[in-house]
Amino acid sequence: MPTPALEVDAIDVRVADHTYRVHFEGLVAAPLERVTQVLTDYAAYASLDPRIRASKVIGTSESGQALLRTSIRACAGIFCRTVMRTEKVTHLDGRLVAVVVPAASDLKGGITRTEWRGEPGGTRVWYDAEFEPGFWVPDIVARHYAASGMRDSVVQLFENVEERARER
Repeated sequence: MPTPALEVDAIDVRVADHTYRVHFEGLVAAPLERVTQVLTDYAAYASLDPRIRASKVIGTSESGQALLRTSIRACAGIFCRTVMRTEKVTHLDGRLVAVVVPAASDLKGGITRTEWRGEPGGTRVWYDAEFEPGFWVPDIVARHYAASGMRDSVVQLFENVEERARER
């Protein structure tokens, strides 16, 4: 019997006014509890997302959110850059919201929302990210990177979430 695989229902990547937007919806073939464990293991994000080189919880904010520091290698063709990102991460039942801390990041701003719920066949996941780099990116590179690199890495991210969740 073949192993179930990630079902991608929607993936959309856009760049406008120097802001990147990603929307993903899919069905992860793994139980809700295990997907929750994987998505909330912030220190292990480097094993999930091919762009993340390092991920570390560096403390908590004054309001109790986890402060997450990631080093991301972003490449499009010959244009590569290591991007440092610090986020305040709020975890509520079945939902993560990560807000970029611009003063501690190479980004002007950004927010990522991930939601999930159990359903027959696995866990339904919605992922929406929006961010603006704090550095210049040539328009042609931005469009190429958004169209190919980000789309592929987000799908790979959730394939890896599925794999890790099924291993637990």
